[in-house]
Amino acid sequence: MKSGRVFWGSFFIIIGVLGVLHNFFEISIYWGTLWKLWPLLLVFMGISVFLKDTKMKWVVVAAIGLLSGVVLFSSVQHGCDSVDRIVDGDFNNDDSTTTITQTLTENWSDPAAQATLRFEGGAGRFTIDDTTSEYVTVNVNSSISSYSLTRERVDDTDEFVVSMGEGSVHWNGGTANNRVAMQLNRAPLWDVFVEAGAAKLNFDLTPYRVRNLSLEAGAANIDVRLGDRCDTSEVRVETGASSVTLRIPASIACELQTESALSSKHFDGFNKIESGLYRTSNFGNAKKRMTIRIESGLSKLTVERYEGSEW
Repeated sequence: MKSGRVFWGSFFIIIGVLGVLHNFFEISIYWGTLWKLWPLLLVFMGISVFLKDTKMKWVVVAAIGLLSGVVLFSSVQHGCDSVDRIVDGDFNNDDSTTTITQTLTENWSDPAAQATLRFEGGAGRFTIDDTTSEYVTVNVNSSISSYSLTRERVDDTDEFVVSMGEGSVHWNGGTANNRVAMQLNRAPLWDVFVEAGAAKLNFDLTPYRVRNLSLEAGAANIDVRLGDRCDTSEVRVETGASSVTLRIPASIACELQTESALSSKHFDGFNKIESGLYRTSNFGNAKKRMTIRIESGLSKLTVERYEGSEW
């Protein structure tokens, strides 16, 4: 048996086992300690160099594969836990490390029938949680950076860009804080594009007519609730090691395509058509349809259907 097969076999087995334990069982593991075991990889790799292709070398290579899986998985979880410590808590919490508080607003003037929101942020907690009588309102509470809000008319569409400032770090230690709460006007037909790093995304989009939703993030915790105010809509999610939960109304027919490695999947109310392709039973003759595309790494993917969504 080749040592490469031993390594990859043990590597994938330990990641799969850890993923199952983490997703389905209540276990308490301090990931911050486990990922610090990475120097042992160098020790085992050094030992393997001195060994010939014998059973003892296979044992050492298997140990390298197992330890590599543990280090990789625990480092991802440690990163997610760090994000949780950064972004958890009340948005209005008065944290002594918070140095920037902003309210950015674009007035409801000369509106277009269609609008685009582009959000560009790093690590933090980002929400769309309420409507506004203005066009767009953004509340920022951050110890990391200031944000800007711009508006531009492109053809017959108003395009808004909310972005984090570059090179404007004001954090002086303590607990980092980076929270942005966005509110939109209900009237336009919206396209929403989000690019974030290690972040928590909590979006309640049920009040809006959302034609396109695109979410790109790193190690993220994503929870999005979608409505049925648009006849056809498209959702695209691209993440690394993440927890993704999409809540869609039962009144909409849905097609779901996934490309994910080593991920747990919970797709309630969907029928599997083929590998990576799922549809609701009413997809063939429905008047309202939604298409979802998910590309992810080591993730927990959940798509739930709920009753009632009209505002």
